[in-house]
Amino acid sequence: MKNKKVLVLGDPHSMHTKKWMDGWILLGYHPISSGLGKKSIDNPFVFTENINSTGGNGLKYLKNILNFYKVLNKVNPHIINAHYTSSYGLIGALIKRKQDKLIIFLPGSDIMIDMNKSRIYSLVFSFIFSRADILVSVSETMTSRLLKKSKKLKSKILTQQYGVDIKLLDTYSSDSKNIDIVTNRQWKPNSNYPILLEAINHFSDKNIKLIGSDNSKYAKNILKKFKDLSSYSTGLIPYEKNLEFVGKSKIFISLTTSDGIPLSLIEAMYLGAIPIVSDIEPNREVIKDGVNGFIVLIEKLSLKNKIDEILNLNDIEISNIQRYNRKLVLEKFDFEKNFENLKRKINNLERII
Repeated sequence: MKNKKVLVLGDPHSMHTKKWMDGWILLGYHPISSGLGKKSIDNPFVFTENINSTGGNGLKYLKNILNFYKVLNKVNPHIINAHYTSSYGLIGALIKRKQDKLIIFLPGSDIMIDMNKSRIYSLVFSFIFSRADILVSVSETMTSRLLKKSKKLKSKILTQQYGVDIKLLDTYSSDSKNIDIVTNRQWKPNSNYPILLEAINHFSDKNIKLIGSDNSKYAKNILKKFKDLSSYSTGLIPYEKNLEFVGKSKIFISLTTSDGIPLSLIEAMYLGAIPIVSDIEPNREVIKDGVNGFIVLIEKLSLKNKIDEILNLNDIEISNIQRYNRKLVLEKFDFEKNFENLKRKINNLERII
């Protein structure tokens, strides 16, 4: 293949976008990023828009269709890699030329929430999937939903979380667990922060890190309600600082209502934080309750009791969980191995064509 360029359509500020860029480089491709972002981004292919983290940005993407099409023709890639179906996936589907291959990365909320939000959404997703060549689904639960929508998608789907950078995580691994509780899920309704903070409030004498609260009205209102915990909020911090906190944490919490297999959970498992996760199907793909983590109902008492239980585990019990999780991550979620899986999928696509 002579043309090794990939046009990556995604949030230019996102850690996920950066990791996909790194993955393409690992495979020998030349990735070029394009998306909607702030003025501070030094990239001629990033267009200035104020994107709302809680949604409602559809028109902002669509009004930039011509801009993205111009980028496509200027870059002239072999592959378009779009992140999130209903935003950049739609852009990719609309601008895709006959010679392009469209690979869409599907995070959890994409399929578990947005795909069947309404009849219109369902039709839009069907159109996008018909234009895609490869769909990267991050969990078996999501893949089942995709196949329920259309069994014809089976040949397009690669089921895997793209994985974690083991060498990077090793630099943040720490035997000193001086942070009791950490959570770093997005500050959106899906993460159930009001319930999570009600439970954590009972442990306000502990060392707690609430990572990632942004300037959204949602985040501000929650922290205003839980004033006693506001001092534990780190706000938005660099990805590496986030890993440092997680690496020093005893407990990691993810209380989402809907999800894929979150990268933050995989990172926490490898770094030795004991996971507490909500009782949803994707979480059960990686967490066996009481074996390598704990599954709770999305309610205050269930979470509070589990935190208390974990804080009283003995060293042997903690070590057993940590060894199990480290082995699991190395087997299933190694960034380099999983991008090689994607490369094989692309090569098979080339042979078919």
